[in-house]
Amino acid sequence: MFFKLLKYYILIILIPLSLFSKELEKINLQLQWKHQFESAGFYMAKEKSYYKDAGLDVNFLEFKKGMDITNEVLSSRADYGLSFSSIIVDYFNNKPIVLIANFFKQSPLVLVTQDDIKTLNDLKGKKVMGLLDSTHKRTITSMLDKFNIKKDDFINIQREFSLNDFINKKVDAISVFTTNEIYLLDKLGIKYNVFDPAVYTTKFYDSNLFTTIAEVQNNPQRVKKFKEASIKGWKYALENKEETINIILDKYNPQAKTKEELYFEARQIEHLMLTNIYQIGSINLNHLNMIVDDYAQSQLLNKKHKSDIKEFIYDKTNELKVKLNKEEKEYLKNKKELKICIDPNWQPLEMLLNGKHQGISSDYIKSISKALGLPIKLEETSTWSQSIEKIKNKLCDILPLAEKTPNREEYLNFTTPYIITPVVLATKKDQPFMANLEVAKNKKIAVVNNYSIQELFENKFPNIDFKKVDTSLQGLEKVEEGEVFGFLDSFLVVNHELYKSPSKNLAIKGQFNEAIYLSMASRKDEPLLNTILQKGLNSISEEEKNKILYKWTSLEEHENIDYELIFWILFCFILILLLFFYWNLKLKKEIKSRLKVEKKLKDSEARFRILFDIAPILLNQFDENGKVVFWNKECEKVFGYTFDEIKNEEDPLSLFYPDKEIKKEVINSFEVKDGIYKEWSPITKSGKKLTTLWSNIEILNNEVVNFGINITKEREYENSLKTKANQLRLTSNKLQDLNANLEKRIKEETEKNSKYQFKIMEQSKQAQMGEMLENIAHQWRQPLAEINSLILLLDFELTEKELMTEYIEEKLSSIENITNYLSNTINDFRSFFDTNKEAKEFNVYQNTIKALSIFDKRIKVNNVDIKLNIDKSINLFSFPSELNQVLLILINNSIDASIEKSIGSAEIKIYSDNTPDYFYLFVEDNAGGIGKSNIDKIFDPYFTTKHKSKGTGLGLYISKLIVEKLLNGKIKVVNKDKGVSFCLKIPKGRN
Repeated sequence: MFFKLLKYYILIILIPLSLFSKELEKINLQLQWKHQFESAGFYMAKEKSYYKDAGLDVNFLEFKKGMDITNEVLSSRADYGLSFSSIIVDYFNNKPIVLIANFFKQSPLVLVTQDDIKTLNDLKGKKVMGLLDSTHKRTITSMLDKFNIKKDDFINIQREFSLNDFINKKVDAISVFTTNEIYLLDKLGIKYNVFDPAVYTTKFYDSNLFTTIAEVQNNPQRVKKFKEASIKGWKYALENKEETINIILDKYNPQAKTKEELYFEARQIEHLMLTNIYQIGSINLNHLNMIVDDYAQSQLLNKKHKSDIKEFIYDKTNELKVKLNKEEKEYLKNKKELKICIDPNWQPLEMLLNGKHQGISSDYIKSISKALGLPIKLEETSTWSQSIEKIKNKLCDILPLAEKTPNREEYLNFTTPYIITPVVLATKKDQPFMANLEVAKNKKIAVVNNYSIQELFENKFPNIDFKKVDTSLQGLEKVEEGEVFGFLDSFLVVNHELYKSPSKNLAIKGQFNEAIYLSMASRKDEPLLNTILQKGLNSISEEEKNKILYKWTSLEEHENIDYELIFWILFCFILILLLFFYWNLKLKKEIKSRLKVEKKLKDSEARFRILFDIAPILLNQFDENGKVVFWNKECEKVFGYTFDEIKNEEDPLSLFYPDKEIKKEVINSFEVKDGIYKEWSPITKSGKKLTTLWSNIEILNNEVVNFGINITKEREYENSLKTKANQLRLTSNKLQDLNANLEKRIKEETEKNSKYQFKIMEQSKQAQMGEMLENIAHQWRQPLAEINSLILLLDFELTEKELMTEYIEEKLSSIENITNYLSNTINDFRSFFDTNKEAKEFNVYQNTIKALSIFDKRIKVNNVDIKLNIDKSINLFSFPSELNQVLLILINNSIDASIEKSIGSAEIKIYSDNTPDYFYLFVEDNAGGIGKSNIDKIFDPYFTTKHKSKGTGLGLYISKLIVEKLLNGKIKVVNKDKGVSFCLKIPKGRN
């Protein structure tokens, strides 16, 4: 009697709760880190009632150490999640997730190392924190893969929510976010090196909003409203940083961040979001494909077609109606009917009852058959294994309920899952409840033969002895008879069987994170059928789906209801509530303690100021549209404008330079990055005219920072001295001569010093380049020597065994010539910076023939017609190898251009001309020439019109250096006829 009353009390408690929940839909958003500005848009969507207006009550869940964000969403502990680009790998590993929106167009995640670690190879044998135990690990491991650094090459230390171990040098490297943690390292003056994955790999997306396929299918309007409200929240947060930061400080600041830290983070995040280029929340398919390629190259992905990534992106325009294209309609017309095979013993999911298909899948099949206007007939079987064999043998077309597994993907296509059911374990009642199947290791567990559980769990739990049975009922019987410890299957099936045939000895004693994701499967040889079934599933409304589920899962009250189980569930629920309240109290105490620590930290850090804010130097930066993006404290002090004031100005330069011509000169000066200061006279907010010196310095990513010095007082003092000098009327010729001579000497010494400084810089650059080439030469020598050794061995073996043919001998000789050329090329590069190398006399025609032999195979393969017309009698006194290096670069570029532009009859002309003093060498092609906007830039370093995989932009730059610096000649380029023409003008040297 007590338990029956308890049952009704539970209903009395739960019914009002369900009624109140209908006012606003409660959803949980799992953040990808602790509370800070990186989640500001979601906070403001809640604070400004955007979520409320959409009918949503959103709760934010902080990230916890060791958490897998994807699993948090799939296990329904969260409805939506924010994660890194690694969720793409999860999607390709068959996790049923959908990408809703992307907010950060570039990941802020980098690897920071101690100052003594100069290259990634130095990490070998070192301690690295937070690299293998985090959701974002794939972003950095993809970078390490480029340098062949594996997880066994370093010591992984578990990540803490603190930089203390790095600051105290207990670890050698740590993964950090440039949006916040770099700020602390800089403020504390910690020396470090940064390795950014964006430099070595693709720019990975970050702060990706995703959910499950089930959420998109079951609640499409909620997904749409949540996405739109979140984007609106981010727009507000970026436009109102001051208000947003104050709200974070008040409500979302368990890390006790300062206002300055949050401002720094806000500016960094706005840069990562690239809001001037991309719409907030937008997803670029091409960019996703690049990330997929990078993960595939690092072997983090299964081999799948790129088009699959389209299915990963949420599309709110999808309509729940069956709209078949012409090809699909023709397929159904020719098919006339479809055949299905089912599991005849899997109640209530599907069953064969009196020769008829019954269960949840039967109602879905009826609905799809009606929507398509095509009969779907049952092909009877007695077991699930028989159904599998029939579809393999093409005796049926569809399996209404099947989970995707690696083995099944070889002969089946799958729709998105439409039924997700937890995996449970049925054992005898005297066994304890289990939350992890590892507890049952070395025990016998029954599974139905050919079920997906068998394939997936046998690989995951090799220590468990899985016994195959034909039906679920047979599995439960073996548990009751003591032949096996437990039976593993879907919760819906096990619960139904235990209800249908109540047992005093059996109960569900285990529920796990693993779930069964059931889709409709169709034959691999008929791919159109899969797309048709997917459209049919999409046409079924949420109301109809709920009715089907309720129809087959609602159980009438049975006398043998386990009230003891209900009691223990209620007891656990109350215990969890008590623990929750206890945790809240403990958390409040911890927050108080943290606030005290924060105050002490603030008192300590107050002694320090950020260098660029206290430095008496003007520092600012403008974007490509002329808007201010950086403005330090000295600029605020000198010009009178705060950063918040100046950043919103559409044309800030007009405030300082009202004269349009002068402003135009200032804008043009931004292109000069020589480090030389130039004088300008801007106007302050108060109208005062200043005298300043400005220089432009190019930093990473081609960004330019403007450095300025305010010399107004110095110039006023100088003018004052001039006035006093005029008043004294210094007319002494001797003094004038002395002054003139002094100015002349100062000018001469200044020019002399500038030339000396330039010479020192050039020598330093050459020394560094020479050292780099020496290292490259050292690395190349051994592999080239090994190749030549292998050629000799092959030659000997083939000759010894009488297998040598004229063709093989020719190819071995060709390989030897190429390796000799590579070795000579190394010497050529090393000697490029050698001031002691000597010129020699050589025949230009023979030297050119030698160069062309290197490209002999490439010229033949690409059907390039080489037309050579060089005077065979011409000799030069110069550097033959260096001239050949330039010639090879020009020929290679012409071949690349012909291939890229698909020139049918590719042609390269090489001819000469000469005067008594100069030799002229021309290289022309018919590959269409160079665009007008690019022809003046082709000799610039790192400029290239090729894809990044085919060129670095250094070839023509090096060619120009060789011709002008070494050969004392000139190189010019013009578009001519159908292509481009390069002209080399080279002195003949001694007669």
